[in-house]
Amino acid sequence: MPIAFIPFSMRASVREDHRRTFRTDIERLSDGHLRWTPLDVLRSTNTQAEFRGAVHKGPHTATDASLARYLEDRLAAENIHLDLSVTIER
Repeated sequence: MPIAFIPFSMRASVREDHRRTFRTDIERLSDGHLRWTPLDVLRSTNTQAEFRGAVHKGPHTATDASLARYLEDRLAAENIHLDLSVTIER
């Protein structure tokens, strides 16, 4: 059975304690480094970036907040530390 993917938009903001790595982190997100969710950069500055993406459906896609927590945890495991705000496209 095929896996359903949920489209979302995401705003990533720099964390003060990770300001030096923000640009590198955004480049890692946009170059396909994360194989578990495809992301396209729509716009970025030195403190924020906007993305569109898709993630497999699951309990983490129940709310915008649960998806933001899920993505922050997954990114932290990749040593990418960003504050996220997510909107699931319904």
